[in-house]
Amino acid sequence: MNFRRMRKLWHFFCYFIHVRKIWRWPRRADVLIFDVGRNPGFDQGFEELLRPYASESLPLLILEVNVPVLLASLFTRESRSKAYYDRYIARVAPRLVITYVDNNIGFYFLAARHKNIRTLFVQNGPRGSEVFEELDSMPATSQPRVDQMLVVASRYIPLYTKRFQGAVVPMGSLRNNLVPKRHARKAGTIAFISQYRNTDGFMWGGKFRTRQEFFEQADQLALSFLLDYSRKHGKELFIIPSTGSYQDGTLEKEQAYYNQLMGQSFTFSKWSWHGSSYDAVDTAEVVVGIDSALGYESAARGNKTAIFSMRSKLLQMTDRVYGWPVPHPDDGPFWTNRPDPAAFERILDHLFAISDVQWQAELAEHQFGNIMAYDPGNAILQSVLQGELGAPPPVAAHK
Repeated sequence: MNFRRMRKLWHFFCYFIHVRKIWRWPRRADVLIFDVGRNPGFDQGFEELLRPYASESLPLLILEVNVPVLLASLFTRESRSKAYYDRYIARVAPRLVITYVDNNIGFYFLAARHKNIRTLFVQNGPRGSEVFEELDSMPATSQPRVDQMLVVASRYIPLYTKRFQGAVVPMGSLRNNLVPKRHARKAGTIAFISQYRNTDGFMWGGKFRTRQEFFEQADQLALSFLLDYSRKHGKELFIIPSTGSYQDGTLEKEQAYYNQLMGQSFTFSKWSWHGSSYDAVDTAEVVVGIDSALGYESAARGNKTAIFSMRSKLLQMTDRVYGWPVPHPDDGPFWTNRPDPAAFERILDHLFAISDVQWQAELAEHQFGNIMAYDPGNAILQSVLQGELGAPPPVAAHK
């Protein structure tokens, strides 16, 4: 036995010892939820929407492994993960496989290997070019297919119809649609949306971006401006944390990151449930984001929102401009792609000055619904599910 094989066996042994293990076969079901566990907020949303149907989950392999399926998948020439997914799907025998992890490339090839299933993804946030470039790098014979593609906005429709046959329907953000507006706005407040990640950097577009490059320089520019603006105009500034749901001390690291970056303490909104970030944007008079999904979602909810898409210029990342891939001017009434405090000030002065009625008219004038759709209650997704599975039974198939 060569060294490489021994190392693989050792890694597999260590994985198997530590991963959560399920010892029963998965149940047969009409719906299989693929890649569960990446985002608890989406898991909760799917669970709620699919409650009327008989469903089973396929969790991330790094979180949980089904031992009977694993054993059945060992004696094949396929890659271990591919064989595992195929055996899992064959055992559940679903009519529909659904996921919110639209950037897992492996999902696009399930339907080609399982002729009796239909597939559906719900896009979980704005996408950059890297997902589509990875798809374009696949061999022409790989036959990716998705039957139903529910995207956050119509701006993405050409990117998917170019690559797949199937229906593409804009529905907005599943989580944003699920959380109702129920909080009063507090006058004179500014909410900054954090995009903090507990990392030293990551690969993007084939290039390594350091933490300082991607996060620190944009955060420092935005917060330096917001601190000065708040002091000058008597506004109350707070930060909506990105990691509020984590229970491993990451939130404390996020708070320390901002306090150290700017040399002072900030107020952070409180996290109590998976809709807390939406509650927080609803309470602010003006919301400020760099290029976060929550910034676009906030505007879709009707909140006055500034989008400072400055990474597009700071890092020459063309897919980080406002509204990509649909071309827009670098500057608009509530957005800018330039790292320019003068542009930031113009936008905030404007948002604080206009009424809610004027804001809604402005969103309509600039066709913001094509940038981020909004469907409170997810009626569009429910309609698509009924088209795939039929009307839900009066009593849930299982609890």
